[in-house]
Amino acid sequence: MKVNFSLSYFIAFFSLVFLIQELHDWAHVLAANWICGCFGTKGFDDWTFCDHCEVSGNILSVVWLAGPIITYILVWVAWSMMSRSQNQNTRSFGFSLLFAANPFANLFAAFGGGGDITLSLRMMLQNPDNSNHIFVALLSLMLVLFLTVPPIFRSLSLLKGRPEKWIIIAGFLIIPNLVKLLVVDNTLNYLLKSGFFDEEVFLGAPLLVLIWFFSVTIMVMINHNSLLNFIRKKEKRTTLRV
Repeated sequence: MKVNFSLSYFIAFFSLVFLIQELHDWAHVLAANWICGCFGTKGFDDWTFCDHCEVSGNILSVVWLAGPIITYILVWVAWSMMSRSQNQNTRSFGFSLLFAANPFANLFAAFGGGGDITLSLRMMLQNPDNSNHIFVALLSLMLVLFLTVPPIFRSLSLLKGRPEKWIIIAGFLIIPNLVKLLVVDNTLNYLLKSGFFDEEVFLGAPLLVLIWFFSVTIMVMINHNSLLNFIRKKEKRTTLRV
């Protein structure tokens, strides 16, 4: 298999990473509004309940599950798209969609005993005295592994014939987190905290957040062809005999 790294691909892929992160966070915000009846706030990688939310208990676990539900729907859509029954363009897009959903972040959080799924299961299953704390953490880890590992292994089949495929997969797992740290944590959050376009204009979201959301959406749309053509079959060379 041949992989086609290009500027257009990097723009499309990382825009898709940021877009999926936005969809993940918006799912939390909309679920919180559905449960509480009011909107809190929405940042770049965080959100809050509204001040007048009077709901408590296990029902709030729905809010924490809303983001992972969106993420893992996309992960398993990617798994389906990478099936051998799909055409090459679909399989190529599925590969990028999988890693744009940033599965390593969920694995890393679960191994550390954190993450949205772990928190939601603690709300639903953990005893008041925390006596089953380890059980809930292990259950969460097993669930995240089950949801994450099979699609990652399927992605390896698309890189058949490439000896460096494990390095490529490792890069796709780790690099999106480093880019997010640089762009979102160290740049966009800094701008927002400094007051740049920080006025709330829609459902608790500042103008800068909305500009970012629409910008990455447009970048994905403009450069989506590079996602379809990222992985191609190598052309067979023909030898002419005289």
